[in-house]
Amino acid sequence: MPKIVDPEQRRRDVVAAVFRVVARDGLVRTSLRSIAEEAGLAIGSVRHYCGSQQEIRELAIEALSRGFEERFRRHLEDLAAVRSGELSRRALVQRALEDLLPLDASRRAETAVWLEFSLAARTDPDVAPQVAQLWHGIAEIVRRILAGLDAAGALREGVQVDLEADALGALLDGLAIGGLDPDHLPPQRSRQVLEQHLAGIMRPDLP
Repeated sequence: MPKIVDPEQRRRDVVAAVFRVVARDGLVRTSLRSIAEEAGLAIGSVRHYCGSQQEIRELAIEALSRGFEERFRRHLEDLAAVRSGELSRRALVQRALEDLLPLDASRRAETAVWLEFSLAARTDPDVAPQVAQLWHGIAEIVRRILAGLDAAGALREGVQVDLEADALGALLDGLAIGGLDPDHLPPQRSRQVLEQHLAGIMRPDLP
């Protein structure tokens, strides 16, 4: 019996290989050959299922975006637990924002890939639009979280949502870069920094 290959699964395998190669070697050193070797495929198979190197890069950026969106949606599902009192609003926000940080090996690889693409976008017009779209998506997640807190009356008096969205985004960027080396910035330290910042913008009298 001939082996049946699922094209979608094969694409996912190639994208996973792209993540590993980019995280390990950097985007400049990532080629169709290195991706094929990492995925255990012939270069022709990689091209067949995923197209050119540029198309593979686009698939990787789309996978990054989907990962962020799916995790954010899961946190939105926890809003019912906040309303019932089973989970504090601050704990939910902390969880959601921590998912944007490199607090474990998987998220460190994801962050490394994200930073590689962000740097490439400065000089590569083929990458720039997808990266800009992902930047916008992450910024929108942060803004929506703050807007939700504002609507619930959970922000301290004087906190401006638009200004705080930029400030919190900058903090997350810094923690993401520092957290790529856990010896430099351990995950627990990143959590503490984020927790302290949230304590400074959220009302202490609300759960």
